[in-house]
Amino acid sequence: MTPEQISRKEAAEALIHWASTCMGSYAMRNKVEAYLEASGANLPSIGGDAAIIAHRRIAAKHLLLDCITPLTKAQLDRAAYELSTIADTLPHQSRSFHR
Repeated sequence: MTPEQISRKEAAEALIHWASTCMGSYAMRNKVEAYLEASGANLPSIGGDAAIIAHRRIAAKHLLLDCITPLTKAQLDRAAYELSTIADTLPHQSRSFHR
């Protein structure tokens, strides 16, 4: 497995655990951020901050696909909302890069 695949698997497991139990929010956010970094979604591009957020949203949707089977509809909705919140936040290195 590649580092990106390992990171995606860990992020999906953390997201499933969080959505199922409502525990481990901090760990889940860290693993999702690590996956977004490993997937290349945080890389600066021509579109600036808007392009970074678009790439983060796409990567988050891919991660959500891994959670469809083990979660109920309500849990999946909770996970989708949380992922959209995470994806719509610029990573710290992007903010310092543009200053």
